[in-house]
Amino acid sequence: MPLVHQAMILTKDGLLLLDYKFLGGAGVLNKSDPDLVSGLLSAILSVSKETSGGVVETIQQDRYKVVVSEGEFVYVLLFIDEESRELELVAKRIAKRFEKQFADHLDDFITDVDVFKTFADDLEEIISRTFEVDAEILSKIIPAVTPIKNVLIFEKPMNHQVYAGPRDSFVSEHEHAFQEMAVSVIETQEKFSEKTLQFPKRSVFVYNTRVAILEDLGSHVLMIIGDSESQLLNTIKKIRKKADI
Repeated sequence: MPLVHQAMILTKDGLLLLDYKFLGGAGVLNKSDPDLVSGLLSAILSVSKETSGGVVETIQQDRYKVVVSEGEFVYVLLFIDEESRELELVAKRIAKRFEKQFADHLDDFITDVDVFKTFADDLEEIISRTFEVDAEILSKIIPAVTPIKNVLIFEKPMNHQVYAGPRDSFVSEHEHAFQEMAVSVIETQEKFSEKTLQFPKRSVFVYNTRVAILEDLGSHVLMIIGDSESQLLNTIKKIRKKADI
């Protein structure tokens, strides 16, 4: 399991708003000035954006990798010990929550960064819950889906991926895109349910030539990808029956 050692949140101009070292993770920048490092990383991100038209998603920093997410006002940097697509989604989630929580502070000239220190609790919550797994429910679902290709399972409320079974070459190649679409759809459904008190049980969409179905299972959301909607619905029916859910 990848370990998050440190998180930095900085403005697009390179101002360090929050530097947080996680418990259980070695501080990556213990011997370095965080402000200097954040300024250097901000410069790298700016150059990459100018030369390639977009911000790089991963930077190699000594023996660590830095996962990068760009928000409207800030960059979120997660220092990790191994590559993790899941943590790329987590970095985006952190950026969204941070900008929502401090919306009144980010569009003005920032003179005091101490106000952002309270977000450390949010970082701990997001990272710890990302790797929580409801073993009891998964023990029912996973045996039912193990023989089936192109199945992903996400666990609410953090919407992190907890299972990926065997995949064909197309799904393997586009797995990151499917993950992002799944999380985006689940988050949209959650916002809808907050207003209507109803959570859509099923969503169907097409990516390239493939059909993908998101099936709400209560505490989890199952994603299955294939060629035919009717075949996928029949497979979901069998999964529910076998898992008794």
